[in-house]
Amino acid sequence: MNKAIIIPVYLRSSHLDDLPSSEGLRLTKRAIASLKVLEDQKFTLLVLACLDLNGVGEEVLLSEMDSVLRREMAGLRKGKTAVFSSLHLKRLKRAIEPKGFGAFSSLIDLKGFSKIRNTGLLLAQALAIDVAIFIDNDEVVEDPAYLKVACEYLNQRWNGKLISGKGGFYVNADGRILLPPQWFWWRVLWDKTKRMNQVWKKILSSKDRLVSSPMLLGGNLILHRSLFSKVPFDPYIPRGEDTDYLINASQLGFCLLFDRELQIKHLHPKRTGDYFYEELRGDIERFLYEREKTKGGLAIHLDPYPGYFLKWTLYPKAFLTSLLLSLDYYRKGERKKAKSCLDNIGLLFRRKDRSWSKYLQFREHWAKVMDMLQGGRGEEILKDCWV
Repeated sequence: MNKAIIIPVYLRSSHLDDLPSSEGLRLTKRAIASLKVLEDQKFTLLVLACLDLNGVGEEVLLSEMDSVLRREMAGLRKGKTAVFSSLHLKRLKRAIEPKGFGAFSSLIDLKGFSKIRNTGLLLAQALAIDVAIFIDNDEVVEDPAYLKVACEYLNQRWNGKLISGKGGFYVNADGRILLPPQWFWWRVLWDKTKRMNQVWKKILSSKDRLVSSPMLLGGNLILHRSLFSKVPFDPYIPRGEDTDYLINASQLGFCLLFDRELQIKHLHPKRTGDYFYEELRGDIERFLYEREKTKGGLAIHLDPYPGYFLKWTLYPKAFLTSLLLSLDYYRKGERKKAKSCLDNIGLLFRRKDRSWSKYLQFREHWAKVMDMLQGGRGEEILKDCWV
């Protein structure tokens, strides 16, 4: 099977000279360096880089940023490696738009969790990749057999079901899989960590290697071409695109399972106070959206997570949590952030925009575009991207 490891990267810098020392690039180089431990080096590495120079006109500096990035990536591994940055995005879109998919191409981007992953899948299809393996740049591979484990049972039957995709665990810096407790008084009604650990405990207690799961992790996600050529990530969801992908695939009858032996070390950087506000807002938007998406019924069971947040109690929980976080910011003298938290409450009363039906149309176009790219357009789209 032709394999590709896909690493999405968001690089933001105040000045071009700061890019080589930026945290995002440092983490990416660490992740790539960790791939040397793999026994199987027969894979294509795709680094997807969203470049942002803090609002400076991209037409002026995009080329320079790409040059710096490619220079930093050169020589990190001997195998086939491509750096596809914001500079090359127009080339991919031009390959699609003449075929009548102009509206579709407007949703292909490197900004946004779902969109950057979809771009990786389009490139994988153009390169005739059979297995797309997503890892994140704040992770390192420690198991020499990681690729072997990733591909085992893929596109094969397990207990009568054809396995089209798999998810795996994150291992924390301390070697544990369960998330460390994070108690914040304002999050008493919004304890995602507790619900996620309930999922992990159930999987860990299973006697089977492959287990049904209500959630997946995008930084340790394996997708076979039979699946990703038909099912895209939902570009309308703000976060949680990994578990949302599980929902979308299941509704079409595809089977994705959790592999207990598929593990990767997760070393995420320290999170700031801004992260909590942004995470809460994204989660409220996501759960409201998925609540509408799942009302018609599901082929999988989503409890305890994210099912806990998809019931009618989402509304009072989101209202009170936003209010409590606002009070916490106000107590610390951060009034601007306090007001922003109160703005989250408005999401609960926002008119539904039928994005779910928009996704269905996007998915229909996705299958057609994937058929078009199947002829081997990869070298044309990725020219000048190889390092």
